[in-house]
Amino acid sequence: MIKDLFKFGKEDVYMWSGLGIFSLIMILALSLISSTGLVVKDLIGLAVVMVLPGYVIVKLYLDNMVISENMTKNPIINKAIDKFIVSMGCSIATIVPINYLWKYLLDMGIADSKGDLMGTVEDEMIYSGSASWRALFTVILVIGVAIGVKIYQAKKAGNPQA
Repeated sequence: MIKDLFKFGKEDVYMWSGLGIFSLIMILALSLISSTGLVVKDLIGLAVVMVLPGYVIVKLYLDNMVISENMTKNPIINKAIDKFIVSMGCSIATIVPINYLWKYLLDMGIADSKGDLMGTVEDEMIYSGSASWRALFTVILVIGVAIGVKIYQAKKAGNPQA
């Protein structure tokens, strides 16, 4: 059922290969100037948070979108570049507002019926480790909602594959 929603082509391989090569170059370059080994973790986190949710949205809803025609002479590479650009845009449009909402609710808290704030969290706690879990939960939430809506639309349309 889920694999019927995702059809991978050459442009997907080119996009992820290009992202992988760029990441390797960045790992090598930043490892030379960094004394800590957190460069790999940060780049993997960046790919998961800033590319993956948007890529799922693009694959489900905008797979045939074309925003540039003449970047290169190869139309497959053009489509891979388009997918990467739109994936980044979709990730920014979904992840950043939800993370802002999380931070606002955790910092300011939610008022109960008496008007007292409950659930406030100190900034130090957020930045000491829970922020990464919150970002991962946000990614899972965005991907889950995108897939859930697509399955719902397919079932409502009477598609027997979904």
